[in-house]
Parts: sequence; C-alpha cells; structure tokens
Amino acid sequence: MSAIRTKPARRKRRLAAALVAAATAATLFTASGGPASASSAAPGSIAGFKDGYAVNDGLRIHYAVAGHGPALVLLHGWPETLQAWDTVAPAFTGDHTVIAVDLRGLGLSQAADSDAYGSYSALTLASDVHAVVGKLGFGDAKIDVAGHDWGGAVALAYAARYRETVAHLAVMEAPPTTDYLDLVAALPDKLWWDSFINGQQDGVAEQLVAGREKTFYGSIYTRDAAGGGGEPAPAQQKKYIAAYSRPGSTHAGFEYFRQQDTGEREVDALLAQGGRLTMPVLGLGGQYSMGAGIGTDLKKRIADDVTTVDLAGANHWVLEEQPAQVTAALKALFAR
Repeated sequence: MSAIRTKPARRKRRLAAALVAAATAATLFTASGGPASASSAAPGSIAGFKDGYAVNDGLRIHYAVAGHGPALVLLHGWPETLQAWDTVAPAFTGDHTVIAVDLRGLGLSQAADSDAYGSYSALTLASDVHAVVGKLGFGDAKIDVAGHDWGGAVALAYAARYRETVAHLAVMEAPPTTDYLDLVAALPDKLWWDSFINGQQDGVAEQLVAGREKTFYGSIYTRDAAGGGGEPAPAQQKKYIAAYSRPGSTHAGFEYFRQQDTGEREVDALLAQGGRLTMPVLGLGGQYSMGAGIGTDLKKRIADDVTTVDLAGANHWVLEEQPAQVTAALKALFAR
C-alpha cells in the first residue's frame, strides 16, 4: 500500500454552492470499550443485539449480532451508522444470524491510522466485513449480504471479492461501482457534497464542517424531502449527527469519497477478472431517488440474476422511510 496519497481526478471539480453549504464535522475516532450485553441496548447499537469487535489491519470494527441460522450481514450508508437497520434487522433474527456492521471509522468502529490510498477503499472496507464474518464463525459459509448507500457499494465489493461465499446480494440506493462517478459528473448540483469533500485543499472541508455537524448532515438528510418521499426521523438524525460529531468520524467518512475514484475501478477490475455475479441480486431504489436505476445498472454490467424494486413513495432513506417494504423485498430475495 503506497504511502503517497493520491489526488482523485474529481478533486479538480469545484462547486461554489458546496462552499456556501459547508457545515459539519470532526477527525479520527478510536472505538473503545468492550462488548455490551444484548439487554443493555448500548448507545450506538440495536436493541436486543449483542455488541462485539473484530480486528482487521489492527483496527477494531464494531458489530451488533442477534438471532440464529445462516448469516445475514447488514451494511449502512453515509452519513449513518449500523443503527439505520434498527427497524429492519430484528425481522430476520428468527431464521438468520443477523450481523450489522459499523463501517471503518464510522459509528463505533475505529478509524484508519493513515489516509494513504487503500485505507478507505471499497475492497478494504469489504475486508473489514470479512473479518467480522470470520470472527463469528461464518468465514467459509454461504451468507447473505445487504447494503444501503455506501453499504451497498461495500456489499458489492464483498460479493466481487468473496463471491463463492455470497448466497444473496442486496444493493439499495447505491449506483454500482463507477456508475456513481458518472452520476456525480452528470448531477454536480444534486451531489454537491462530493465536490466539496474533494476540494483541492486538504482538511478544509473538515474545518468548515467542525462544530456545524447538525447543519451539514441535516442538509443531507432533508435534501430531497420537498420533492417527494421522506427522511430519517428527527430522533434518528440526532443519533447519526452525534456519531459523526465524534473526533475523526467526519474525516473518515470524507475519505470514503476521496478514495472512491480508484477504489470503484478496482472493484470493476475484479468483476472483469471473475466475470458477472451469478447469485440472486436485488437492486432497490426509492421512487424519488434512484428508483429502478439500481437494478437496471446491475443487470446491465454486473450480475445475471437481478430483481429490480422501485419503492413507491420513497426517497433515498428507504430503511427509515419504508422498513416494512424493504423487509418484504429482502425476504423475497432470501427465499430464492
């Protein structure tokens, strides 16, 4: 892994509106403390789930686990934590060992010690998830994997690298691999934070956001609500903002975007090497956000067996907006 930090091409793109909208963050959180009991419903976890940590690359990766049966791994997006699954996850504990993971540097998971390329790439984040799965005894077993937003990107990277162990894959509100980069180029005003995060001056975005987390993250949660669909409930937003206000969390999340240009191309290369995915795949999008485009793009160049769900009345935050419908779509996928 190179010690030289690469400057992604889209760092050269600028959005004036992004600078005006600057508002939220912090710099490098180290998760601490031991596992909590399932009954304690520890802050940052899911009620009824037991907390634990796996170690990968010397970093502690937080997870919450409950249930019995084959493993179901749930991956959250940005700017959220594993608590995004707190309404959906319990519905699967009767027939799955449900494992919700805080992605590296977010929630209660430890941040990387360096910003060198690869510290937050999709395949590196997938290796963190694999370490959790292995610790819980499912390293060589067939598992189901579902992800929303950035969690969808990591879920797809996981399926590309560990395809022989993935029984079902669900990608929600996450354009597959480099399709996201094309979307940023096409819709810079809608995805303004990408150019803001990838500005030329290292650390300026973090400085502008520090102490203004509620304004910055709040603007992302509510950005499309006026056009239809909804947003995370105020209480849920409060949890996320508190998590991203911890030292280092904002910086870690921003590094996801800074390393994405190269990281997503690495996943594409891995898919080209291994061929199209053959396991059943769900591509789910909200009507007022990405809609049927997720499934369409997955079918076009990633996977052979894709079910597309365009969630009526939903915006980007499908887990919080329509948990029952998401649960039903996942259950239909896993029944195949």
